[in-house]
Amino acid sequence: MKGICSKCGMPTNIGRTNVWQSNGVIVGKYPPHLRGTIYDLDEIKYLFESISRQTGLDISRLIIEGKRKDALRFISSMLQHFREVGGGTLPPPRNIYEIIFNLCKIWGLGAVEILNYQEGETIAIPAKNAYFLPMFAGDAAGVYESIEGYRVIPLWEGDESELTLTLKRGEGEPELEERIEAEVERGIPSREGGDLWYKLCGECSAPLELSRLLSWDLENALITEKLTGNRAFFHNANGLFAVVKLLVEELGEDIERIILSSERVFAKNLYTRVRGATSLDAELNKFPLRSWGRPSHIKKEGGSFIIQVDNPYLDHLVAGRIWGLYEAFNQQEYIFGLESSGSGFIKIELDPLSA
Repeated sequence: MKGICSKCGMPTNIGRTNVWQSNGVIVGKYPPHLRGTIYDLDEIKYLFESISRQTGLDISRLIIEGKRKDALRFISSMLQHFREVGGGTLPPPRNIYEIIFNLCKIWGLGAVEILNYQEGETIAIPAKNAYFLPMFAGDAAGVYESIEGYRVIPLWEGDESELTLTLKRGEGEPELEERIEAEVERGIPSREGGDLWYKLCGECSAPLELSRLLSWDLENALITEKLTGNRAFFHNANGLFAVVKLLVEELGEDIERIILSSERVFAKNLYTRVRGATSLDAELNKFPLRSWGRPSHIKKEGGSFIIQVDNPYLDHLVAGRIWGLYEAFNQQEYIFGLESSGSGFIKIELDPLSA
């Protein structure tokens, strides 16, 4: 199939445009060199549904705006790169959309096409297998704004399996957008160094371990984790990071508790289901492969554990997942403690819950 590596079976674009660094972070090779993350879609949906349910708030507005700003930044940098290699000129807008829609398939975001496009006018976008509607809508709005040069509001009919997304001119919320933009620009703190290395495919340069972890269906824009059957997607980390930061600012530290508890439940259920087919160490080794963070130091004292993770993409989300992971594989409930440094690493303490 066109665009698929003949040696490892992965999309050739993945390895050729990204670097798996020794510190456990995936970074794009080209400006703006953003951090990428291979997400578990079921996990992200469960997380946001838990936040909405426990706070009683519809947070889709924040999700849309976070992804809009993220996409706007990414596509604007892409267009600047096109200008530089094209002698100061850009390809026609329709060609740019086709490039971006092809990336949507590669990254597992949705199978997208464009119909009856008229430059500078309202656009209707049919899509199948959209990964998560608020995030997908925010992506589309940011892409369109970067190319057309004006603010749009995303509206849709249908559901994630099949929908039509319409982008219309509209005003936003300047104060909210400025705060989100500041968080997107600030990005995720990370630490340099590390001793990770991967055996790379000789044809496309992607880690061979990744082809053993995931399968791609490019035509339908689907990435599937082979062990769990869960759908995955590959995307920038800054937009999601900005949304969570603003939720904490607006609703307080209770959001962090919700993230921890929901992640613990999700991970414990997931790993209990697949426990017989894998191991705790094998699952920890997948964290940096997906750019979730690098478990760098693990200390065991009796039945207690201290786990340091360098460069987590979201502190409380990664910590909650590790909490549930250890409980599933050790079949033991733990009292949880977290030291979140804010400077590129976290320390998790797990002490057995007394009978």
